[in-house]
Amino acid sequence: MDFKNKNIIGILIYFASFVISFGVFAIIKRVELIPIINNLLLGFNFLSFIGLQTFSFYKLTRIELNRYIKVILLIFLTICACIASFFIFLASVFSGKDDRSLIYDGEKYYVLNVGWLDQNYEVYKKNLITMDKLDNDKLGDVFCDLNKIENIETREILKFLIYVRNGISIKKTEENFNDQREGLKYKNFSNNFSNNVENKNEILKNFKIIDAIKIKSSDYAIIEVDHAGARSRWFFIKILGNKMNFISELKETSPRVNGKVDKYGYIYLNFKDVNGNENKYISKDGGILTL
Repeated sequence: MDFKNKNIIGILIYFASFVISFGVFAIIKRVELIPIINNLLLGFNFLSFIGLQTFSFYKLTRIELNRYIKVILLIFLTICACIASFFIFLASVFSGKDDRSLIYDGEKYYVLNVGWLDQNYEVYKKNLITMDKLDNDKLGDVFCDLNKIENIETREILKFLIYVRNGISIKKTEENFNDQREGLKYKNFSNNFSNNVENKNEILKNFKIIDAIKIKSSDYAIIEVDHAGARSRWFFIKILGNKMNFISELKETSPRVNGKVDKYGYIYLNFKDVNGNENKYISKDGGILTL
């Protein structure tokens, strides 16, 4: 039996298929490829593994060995190949990336769900065929105006990442909106956001809960933190136990205010200035910002 010349190719191809496949997964884990390249590479990797395994089995069936030993060897290698194919398929599925993308100010970004049972989104900026992950704390600096994003679902995901999960981290508010409810026009809820919420909470330490105007049937309240002439500076807060937590700074400066929360969780504020003029505001996201 000329083993070296006739059969070594099949053995080398068999083991090479494993090395190549797991090498591809190592590359994907280290390099953030854009979704289309990532998914094509995963698909090609799985198909190439199956192809190399098939070819190696064809070569191995021609090994000059005892028939029973050859059968046992092929059965063992087939079982190994099937188990490996199953795990490579699963790894490919879990390593795949959904191609949720958007163009913002001429740059392409990807909003990817990196979780499975629990949705966990991360944002990446395209860099040729690779991506650079954006710091979640700085998303508000990149996406300053969410109204530019046409896809509603993508806009809602970014709003959650910027305003809810990571706190208030945007430098300017979105444009005012009008929401027609109960025959009344409601305006944008909050004023300019501050990246440093701690400073606002420091201001609140100068006041007591009794100073706040509580919104009935809720933990929310409005508190006047400054007053000059007929203009007031208002914070929208949440009261947890004996502590007041800053949520947002209101854009309205009228000195009189009352509010309510409906059964859907929408927050309504009604301001009245010294001349009796009223301005009405609404928030659908806990007092942060409503688009």
